[in-house]
Amino acid sequence: MTNKLDLDHTLDTIIEPAWRNLAPNIIRQRLMMEAITERIVEPPQIKEYLIELARISQMEIIGGPYTRSAHECGYAGWVHWKTSGCHLYTYPANAWGGVNEPLLTIDTYTCKPFSIREVVGFTREYFQIREDEMVWREIRV
Repeated sequence: MTNKLDLDHTLDTIIEPAWRNLAPNIIRQRLMMEAITERIVEPPQIKEYLIELARISQMEIIGGPYTRSAHECGYAGWVHWKTSGCHLYTYPANAWGGVNEPLLTIDTYTCKPFSIREVVGFTREYFQIREDEMVWREIRV
């Protein structure tokens, strides 16, 4: 039997299934951060941040950090840790034809616990972000 989605339904009428922990014996910790920055964060600073983030969160780097340019859309950076990793994206002012300040987004995912307080504090200090210009959320399984 095929599971077929009725095309008359729009995405906002689809109800997400209840989230449940499919692997309770595996630690999964996720942190999403977004911030307004004074200017776009560029590759040298991205790499330095990812190295320092590994140190602060006591993660072992096994690949990277790497950065790539998306030209007028900004930059991306990521690092592979033994226990997962982190990726980061920066957007220039007025990206995508809108009116906005430069934006920084950071997503971490690990199978080893880390201090949310330390990582958020370090990130705010490292990029000199004002408290009202940063949001973050821990995603719990």
